[in-house]
Formats: sequence, C-alpha cells, structure tokens
Amino acid sequence: MSMPSLSRRDALRTIGLAGVASVAGCSSLDLGNGSNERPPDSLGTSWLPSTEDWRFQYANLQNTARSPHEIQTPPTIEWQHRITDTPSASLIAGELVASTADQVITAGRFDSEVHLRAYGGINGKLRWNRRIQYQPGRRTPRLGGLVDGSLYMTDGGTDVLAVNAADGTVRWRRNLYDRVANAVPEKFLSPSNSAVGFSPIPVATPETVYIQSSYGLHGLKPEDGSERWRLYLGDHIDEASLEDPYGLAVTDRQVWASYGGHVQALFTVRLTDGSLEVERTHLPFEFPSLPVVTGDREAVLTHDIVWGTSPQETLAVGVAGEDVEWQFPGHAGEGAAAYSPLATDGDRVFVAASHEKQEQLVVFALQAATGKLEWSQHKSLTDRNVTVGADGEFRLCQPAVIGETLVVGYGNNPEQGTGRGEVVALSRAAGRVQWRSTFSVAPQDVMMTSNRLYVGGQQGSVVALTGDDSG
Repeated sequence: MSMPSLSRRDALRTIGLAGVASVAGCSSLDLGNGSNERPPDSLGTSWLPSTEDWRFQYANLQNTARSPHEIQTPPTIEWQHRITDTPSASLIAGELVASTADQVITAGRFDSEVHLRAYGGINGKLRWNRRIQYQPGRRTPRLGGLVDGSLYMTDGGTDVLAVNAADGTVRWRRNLYDRVANAVPEKFLSPSNSAVGFSPIPVATPETVYIQSSYGLHGLKPEDGSERWRLYLGDHIDEASLEDPYGLAVTDRQVWASYGGHVQALFTVRLTDGSLEVERTHLPFEFPSLPVVTGDREAVLTHDIVWGTSPQETLAVGVAGEDVEWQFPGHAGEGAAAYSPLATDGDRVFVAASHEKQEQLVVFALQAATGKLEWSQHKSLTDRNVTVGADGEFRLCQPAVIGETLVVGYGNNPEQGTGRGEVVALSRAAGRVQWRSTFSVAPQDVMMTSNRLYVGGQQGSVVALTGDDSG
C-alpha cells in the first residue's frame, strides 16, 4: 500500500523512498495569516516528568524512551492481563498509554471508539474502563501523555480530549478544526479538503497542551482546552497544504514537528532573543517518525513504517539546525522487512530491523552526533517460532533504554489470539545479551517505572515484570 499510516501501528505500509535530504530555510514567523493568530508568551518548557514514571508513550517530551531504572537479571511475571471480553478480530490495535508506580493505562483502538483501561500497578486489578467515541473513517486517535492527573488524546479528526486518569471521565473535549477552518481555506488544511485530514497530535505539559495539525501548531489551556495561540506553518512550504502530521517533541523554548506526504519536513519552531523563528528541513522519508531529541539543536528520525514487503533505503537520519547531518542505510536484506521506533541515551541512538531473508533481529547503536555505527547485534529468529514475512503479523517492539540496558523485542501477532514473542535486554555500551524472556503475547511497547517493567501486547494485553535487582 502507498497511503500513509493512520498511526505507527494501525496499518501495514510498503513504500519506495527516494531523494536526498536538503537544507530548507530559516525565516521569521509572519503572524498576519489569521485574525486569531498571535505569538505565545513562551514556547517549549523546562518541565520534565518524573523519572519514577513513564507518562508518555516514549517516556518524555523528547521521545527518548529512556528511564534510569533497570532490571539486570531475567525478570519474573508479577501479573498479566489479557483482553478477553472483545473479539480480537474487531480490535485494530492495542497499546500501553502511560505507567506509574500506582497505575497502568492501556488503549484499544476500534473502528469508531477507543477503549481505555486502567489497572492497579501492584496487583493488575482493573480499576476503570472508558469508551471514547469518534466518527468511523477518521484517522486513528493519538495519545499525548499523562500530566497532572489528565490523560490527553485526540479523536483522530478534529477533537482534543482531556480524560481524568482517576476514573476515566472526560474533563473536556474541544473541536479545533472549526476554529481554523474559518481563518484558512480547507484546501490549505489537508489534501482531502476535509476535517479527516486535520489529524491533530497532542503533547501535554503542565502549562500548555501542544497540538500539531495540518494547520500548524496550537497551544491549549490544560484547564479547559481553550486555545491560547496558534501558529500557521503553511507559509513555510511551497505546496498547498501541510498534509500529514507525524509527531511532536518539546524542549525548552523549542518545538519540533514532523510532517509527511509531499511535505516530508521537520519544522523547528523556537524563541531566540524574544523572536519566534521557524526552520524547515527536508527529510528523505515520505512517512517520517516523530522526532527524537538528542541535543540542544539535534534530533534523529526514522520512518514511520512498522512492516512492509520490501526494505527501505534509509533507516535513520540526524538533523541539526537546518541541515540533515547524516543518513544511516541500515542492514541490507531482502523480502519483507520490519522496523522499530527509536530510543536514545543521549550519546547513542538505537533502532532495530528484521528482514525476511536472513530471519534475524538486528539492533543498531549509532552515534547520535554523526550516525556512525558503534555496534550492532544480530540474533537469528529461525528457531524462535516467528516469521518476518508472515503476512504482516510480525512486529518489532518499541526499544527502551532502562539504566545501562537496552530492551528490544519482537513477536508474531495473528488475527486471532494474543500471539507470541520475546523481549531481549542488551548492554547499551556493547550490545551484549544480558537476559531474554519469552511471552505468550506479541510485545509492542515497554515502559519502565521505578519498580516494574511493563510489556504491552499488540492486542492490548499487558504484562508486569519485576526483578530482584530492579530499582
């Protein structure tokens, strides 16, 4: 298929990527596009979530997938919960949303609703569940973090919601599309000329809920969702619309936003000496990942493809300022291929790939500043009861840096049942195997809190792991 994904895990995509990254310009922001546009009083944030928890799907606002806590020896299963009350064939995808020492929240995605579940962190007991409705045919809802007791998400089309993490009730719900559609013609909002392509993506902070959309950036009040400011980014491209938003990262005085489709760009919006500046860097990915911030002005991206029938030419790129500093091609292979998201320890960037020909799990550690390969780990999958080319059932798990260890995983997820797979812990300095654990679920997400490692299955299952040395 050549259509862009509705989220990282809700569709299979096979595309041919081409092109060389180039420098886009930097310009001061013209705020004269809409009567409601005005610069924010501040941009970005110095706030960081507690390292005791994992409140964002990629750990923090910079998408690093990193925690200082770790499990150094093979862990034991403390509790697990499998989704059994809904036929798996009707479930598009399931994933971990946020984890604290007290509570774990998961999301199951269906054609017209998101099913949120909260479990006790200690015993796995179901605390509450909530079904959030959205219109069929819209893009997959996105989750934006658990901050100050609220879980932020979108409905896949126009609305942003704040959900009370204590009981699952909706605190507020706001339609952003209606506000900008009056200021900018629909043809500048999405190629489909409809609200379906608005595609908001949230990232929350205590002061501001940042939203990326096909319009640009929005800043909402966490208290009630009212819009404080918005920044139209369409002036910074030659095309008629921004098209597909793919992800945000937020740092002090800076916001990064990646876009796909014909735009293929990373926008960096920053405050410099009180002036708001926008940089656009062209990317060699039609479907780029969210940006992973590795330094003050440095970020790394991969493509937003989880499985395809042919390998990709470029696995990761490093961006600094206006430039793509490096490109890493990955491991040559044939046939179907699967790819993981990125994780970083600040000095290195980690990403995994598997190909049908070789049937290996290959993990790469790259120098964040240069893209130079520091080490790679190759593990055969021929005796692990999984198949990379199994009609899209194979997936690589989100990697995570936990202490001095890198946790990776893989699994097969059949249409019926919970699947099977394995999680492997490698030393992040050299790539040596520290421990490995097999599961009767297909691992998709991992989250580390101060006392547990949570593994999320592709069908919404969750497994809580502990070790004698965790902490």
